[in-house]
Amino acid sequence: MLRPHHNVCSPRTILYFARLIVIRIDVSRRLRRAILLNDLSLVKRIIQNNPQKLRNPDFEDKSNTSLHIAAKYGFTQIAEFLIEQGHEEEMVSRNNDFETPLMLASAAGKEDMGVTLAKRFPDCIPWQDKAGLDALMLSCKSGAGTLHLIPTLILHGPSILTSSDISGNTALHHASAAGELKALRMLLQFGANPLASNAYSWTPVHYSATPAAEAYFKTLIIEFEKKKAEGKREMRERERQRTAGVRLVTDQEGLAIAGLPAPGMEWSPVEKRRAMTPTESRGWTFTPDGMRPRAETGESI
Repeated sequence: MLRPHHNVCSPRTILYFARLIVIRIDVSRRLRRAILLNDLSLVKRIIQNNPQKLRNPDFEDKSNTSLHIAAKYGFTQIAEFLIEQGHEEEMVSRNNDFETPLMLASAAGKEDMGVTLAKRFPDCIPWQDKAGLDALMLSCKSGAGTLHLIPTLILHGPSILTSSDISGNTALHHASAAGELKALRMLLQFGANPLASNAYSWTPVHYSATPAAEAYFKTLIIEFEKKKAEGKREMRERERQRTAGVRLVTDQEGLAIAGLPAPGMEWSPVEKRRAMTPTESRGWTFTPDGMRPRAETGESI
């Protein structure tokens, strides 16, 4: 019978087996594991020793690269390190489904990661995957990103507001179907069309997740249409005032008439005298009735 201490390995033996296990695991797998563990120091060490493994596509997982993995799990520091090392220098990563790291971050609701990637690579914001989904649609479906990501995507890629997938669905369709009311409101604020029809002639309202969501959506549409109508009326009024020829505006000394000289200025830059001024030999006089006589012309003098 073996004694108990015979079953205990020495530290040297443990270290030997640990090294043996590390040797048997190839670099690609070790790098992916280090990313999944969010171990930045280990990721740095592996890439510095194996720079050719930077992108490291996983052919067993849709060819997702190192940045795809970091983006999907929201490991921003690792993603920034990979980018600094030149991960996306040649081209933005796309897997077998044409998904970019930005798309994976948007779908997973990793807002900070999505904002980072959108600002770093704005050209890829309108890109679509095999189903025609872009980062905005995926973000609206996930329900995350209403604080920073959705505004960032629209500001850096405004064309995605009117983009549609292979079925003609816009981001507003996807937000409505997912019941993401905050995303609905934000999209409408940025000018998304609530009456846009997909390939089956259905509008976003038809895809409302619940009756309550449908009622809320319709209320939002009425509210924003009212604001739009008020804005158009104000614009027409400003245009009417502009074309009226004369309007009152405020300057530093009070009210002045726009388009005319301010008080104290010469009326004519050529003649250097005031308009309606009587001839030089006549001063300002008034009739007995208190009315100022009309300025006389040269023919009446």
